[in-house]
Amino acid sequence: MQALDPRGVTTAEEFVVLLRRVRDRSGLSYRTIAKRAEVAGAVLPASTLATMLARQTLPRRELVTAVLTACEVPPAAVRQWIAVWERLAEGAAPEPEPAERPVQVPFQLPPAPPVLVGRDDELDRLAEGLAQPPGVWLLTGAGGVGKSALAVLAAHRAAGRHPGGCLYVDLRGASTDAAPSEPHDVLLGFLRALGVRTAPATVDEASALFRSTTADRAMLVVLDNAGSAAQVRPLLPSGPRSTTLVTSRRRLPDLDVTRRLPVEPLAASAGRDLLAHLCGPERVTVEAAAAGDIVRLCGGSPLALRIVGARAAGRQAPGTLGALAAHLGDHARHLDELEVGDLSVRAGLRVGYRSLPADTAATVFRLAAVPEWIELGAAACAAMLDAPQVAVERALDVLVDAHLVECPAPGRFRYHDSVRIFAREQASEVDPPAAQLAVRERLAAVMFSAAASAARTLFPHDPLPYTEIAGTAQRLIAPDATTAQAWQWLEQERVNIRMLAGQEYAAGRALPAIRDLGIAVAKYLDYAGHFVDQARLGQLAIAAAQRLGDQRGTAQALNTLAIAMLRHERRREGIELLDQALAIRRELGDRAGEAACLNNLGNAHRDNGDFEAALRCLERSLTLRKELSDRYKTGSTLDNIGIVLRRLGRFEEALDHHRAGLAITRELDDRLREALVLTNLAETEHQAGQQRQALWHAERALAISRELRHDRGCGLALRLLGDIHGSLGRTTQAQACHDEAAELLHEPAIGVEAPTAG
Repeated sequence: MQALDPRGVTTAEEFVVLLRRVRDRSGLSYRTIAKRAEVAGAVLPASTLATMLARQTLPRRELVTAVLTACEVPPAAVRQWIAVWERLAEGAAPEPEPAERPVQVPFQLPPAPPVLVGRDDELDRLAEGLAQPPGVWLLTGAGGVGKSALAVLAAHRAAGRHPGGCLYVDLRGASTDAAPSEPHDVLLGFLRALGVRTAPATVDEASALFRSTTADRAMLVVLDNAGSAAQVRPLLPSGPRSTTLVTSRRRLPDLDVTRRLPVEPLAASAGRDLLAHLCGPERVTVEAAAAGDIVRLCGGSPLALRIVGARAAGRQAPGTLGALAAHLGDHARHLDELEVGDLSVRAGLRVGYRSLPADTAATVFRLAAVPEWIELGAAACAAMLDAPQVAVERALDVLVDAHLVECPAPGRFRYHDSVRIFAREQASEVDPPAAQLAVRERLAAVMFSAAASAARTLFPHDPLPYTEIAGTAQRLIAPDATTAQAWQWLEQERVNIRMLAGQEYAAGRALPAIRDLGIAVAKYLDYAGHFVDQARLGQLAIAAAQRLGDQRGTAQALNTLAIAMLRHERRREGIELLDQALAIRRELGDRAGEAACLNNLGNAHRDNGDFEAALRCLERSLTLRKELSDRYKTGSTLDNIGIVLRRLGRFEEALDHHRAGLAITRELDDRLREALVLTNLAETEHQAGQQRQALWHAERALAISRELRHDRGCGLALRLLGDIHGSLGRTTQAQACHDEAAELLHEPAIGVEAPTAG
């Protein structure tokens, strides 16, 4: 390679550029050159070399000689370089020795946000923490949740306590249009801001110099949008008077910090306040319902609300908020509505998605969003993806760390609506339709099968239809699960089961399973008081049975929906549905089904105040069940007759029927049913004036329900206990029981129309 000839150089700047090329050609690091110079007897620290080659002024002669010698430039060529240096030095004096400069106090904070709604608690905690250096505070949260705004405002408020200066940098760990900032570059910028003229050659040297420079200062350093702990560590000051504030989308578990502060989405009230600030409080007041929908559909994200507020501010026509809410509720338009100017929710989500490692996490993120579910466990996700559970759990941890998936409880995961829509967009672009269909079908099949297993555990004596829904192998609930475990699983998954049934029905798939599912879980939903889910699954079961031309299945599903209607005191509709079911049962000659319809019709007439009609239906049901030798159902009907007799004031007969039903229930070891029969028995004893016996039986019912985690059973027993304590003059105990019962027995109204049998 031809040697570089300096003789044509005419300026100091050209001289330094050519000298830098000598170093580049040598391939030697600054540290290696410094060591070689030291061996040769010269003094040339690596930091001095880096500074010298970064400037445009003529270096000192001895430094030039040391560099050239260390880079193995021949002595004759070195003499040529020095001759050129002497020529240039006649017109430009060599660089003087650095002189002491006054200490610079940087203030690099961006302007504080003019308004920050709903963050008073976080600001108070940060104010307290930043007032007690040293420390490192880490703010984590999803993109657009307002971490940067919170950090900048907190830093402005704390600036007066840090007279040494405030440094700020956007590390671009979450950026769509730029690479993440290199720690070395950031440190050089910090050092320049602090008045340091030396430019260390390596990140380690720069970090050491930064710590030395700030050691005695009361500094506040804001590291915004950090991408990793490795990016942050070299930038941390270590002096006793300095504090660092870090923000990141990732949780950075490998970063040692003083305190972690999760930044959550805004509460509904704060979201409304922000929307009112953005588009006017009077508009939010006039369109209060639409404003509430917008806050909910934006998930409390300040970024999303800012975008909607900006769009609304430019449209003053009445009804604008309602139109925007409708567009946000349309999944096909949702993310398009969340873009204005350079603000975009989709772009922010894309950053998080692209930052995922190229392994299972990205696949899980896309495909797990395809089926309909609200909150799911890792085992169900693994079954859906047909992947090892350990690998899926690790992938979910990565997604939680990136705030792309939420973890509301240990082992449970969910998407925010905007994130789910984005994930489905990515799945449509990347994953074949067959792969998307497979995850839908696998999840539905395994969840339906687990639901059948749980229902069989809860009601082993009921001949429920399991054939179509129990065929898929599943590990979500063990075959030997306890009653409490089966109950808890259904409590967790009931909404998912209903959503998956709706998904499959809409696609015209798994109609026999949907028909049977609504019947298999109906009793659990009734006992638990989940009448909305009971009604919706009943609707789906009726529709599926009718599409299959299955009269028996239609009658069973009509019965399911009727009970849900009766629970919400829509008695006329419930009785009409039961009459339709009874007619089908009799037409088919289904005596067991006829007995079931008569039992439920008896309960319906009882609740409607027609006790004589109720007694006729129940006594006919009892006769049929005895003829069919159905001892389990006989016990249930005996208990129901006892309730009617109580309403008629025939207490002794009522008590006899309750006790007979209780004996059968205990004989068959049905503890769920035992708790309900005990409650009915205690109610009759209470009305008959037998308060001591009533108290004993109600407390026993409550104990069993608590053991089985049966909330509705607890609520019914507590409500009765409140009445009993009130009769005994125990006002405090009565109020406590009634208050707890009210919390357990709340259920929203059913919003479905009752169908007729086809």
